[in-house]
Amino acid sequence: MKKNIARLASIMLALQVVSTDAAKLDRFGGFTDVKGEKTGFFHTQKIGGRWWLVTPDGHGFFGIGLSHPVTGFSQGTVTFSYKGNQEAWLRDGIKKMRELGYNCVWSGPYSTERTRFGFVDHLLAERVYREEKIPHAIHVPLIKHQVELKPGETRPDVFSDEYAQFVRENVARYVTPNKDNPWIMGYYYGFGSFMRSGLWLNETLNRKPGSAGREHLISTLETRYAGDIQKLNAVYGKNYQSFDDLRKKGGIAYPAGYFTYSKNKNIAADQEALIAEIVVQVNRLGHTEIRKVDSNHMVLGCYVKGITYSAEIWKRITPYIDVLAPQHFSPTHKINPVVKQTGLPALLSDQVYGNVYSESLLKTGRTPGPVPDHLDRRVLYRILSRRLAADPDFIGVSFCACLHDNSHTVSPYDRGQPGFFTIDNEPRPKTVETAKEWNAFIYRSVRHPRNEAAISALDEDYHKTIEAYKTITQQRRMLLQKK
Repeated sequence: MKKNIARLASIMLALQVVSTDAAKLDRFGGFTDVKGEKTGFFHTQKIGGRWWLVTPDGHGFFGIGLSHPVTGFSQGTVTFSYKGNQEAWLRDGIKKMRELGYNCVWSGPYSTERTRFGFVDHLLAERVYREEKIPHAIHVPLIKHQVELKPGETRPDVFSDEYAQFVRENVARYVTPNKDNPWIMGYYYGFGSFMRSGLWLNETLNRKPGSAGREHLISTLETRYAGDIQKLNAVYGKNYQSFDDLRKKGGIAYPAGYFTYSKNKNIAADQEALIAEIVVQVNRLGHTEIRKVDSNHMVLGCYVKGITYSAEIWKRITPYIDVLAPQHFSPTHKINPVVKQTGLPALLSDQVYGNVYSESLLKTGRTPGPVPDHLDRRVLYRILSRRLAADPDFIGVSFCACLHDNSHTVSPYDRGQPGFFTIDNEPRPKTVETAKEWNAFIYRSVRHPRNEAAISALDEDYHKTIEAYKTITQQRRMLLQKK
């Protein structure tokens, strides 16, 4: 009994802190004293010098979400803590997120790269999220994450008629049923898109002669070289007789690694220009088809790694998105100047704040974004919260984390993220406490943004900390490999 009373008191305190003052929040979680346009749907608006996500009732809202509350790797949790009942798991998950101070879910009821083995009942998840009335986005899966590709599967030819039909079918499946739902914040196309731009290009250029994508990319090169094949030959070390000869023979290739560009600056510039053509095509098609069905909800585009898009690519897709959605703060590809250039606000769509991995995984060097200890995850959460709350260019954040521990499966990507709760539903008290405290801090502070100098200092503090953790991780890896 005492344990239950203490838990209830903790929940009530968390709700009081997070909402700041329940009387000041509308039914969606927006500040009633921050007045925006009342449209009946979520939209963005600049009010009093800062960007806001405005609720359907017309009030300023800052969206704090968790990226991976619903994953197929939570099967252990559903089995052991919910007796196999997915609906109970989904509803309790939303309750837990609210208690932690998360007021929305930017990833929606699920994202396909985390449910690709078929465990999660997608239709059930969509229904539960509608009924629970929590603001959320909808994943319209136009681009697969790297991990979703099956062995031998290539990326689509986004210039083909087949891909256009694929987009139409996905819009019909995911957008049409949600077009009148005021709790939907917008539509996004997937996480981690275009991480291997060279591979995208090589697969497109290696399609059979006359294919739509191959034709489009070679025509783009022809335009870039003003129709002078000898200029292209000089850059690439080739001996094509004409651009038609290139169309027939193929043979142009780019570095295929993650975020890898040629050391030849001319080839690197071509690579960026060509991947921009693919990015623009995906966003143009998605936006066009969504707007045929739904003219009210926001189009969020792809959730991309911070260095995936250059400022020029962001500018090119501005007509087709309502928000700039880098997954995290980048030290090299700053999003704030792009906000000024495009007139669109920013969303941190999957902000990593550290994972803790076993020694065996650290030894391989294949673990993405590890930190030494769970304490360090809490340190980063605090630093990120201060950095984010200070910045008037942002309308929200989705923290890259799972609600429950994910069961071990086939790769570091799938097994690496510990949750706020174990598979037996036992909380990690300090991690839970940190989320509650700093989510509440964000919501208290967003109405009082800092000046550029203060934001710059907070940004530098975050990136210096990340670099320090990278150094520690590298030292750990060297020790483990030596042993």
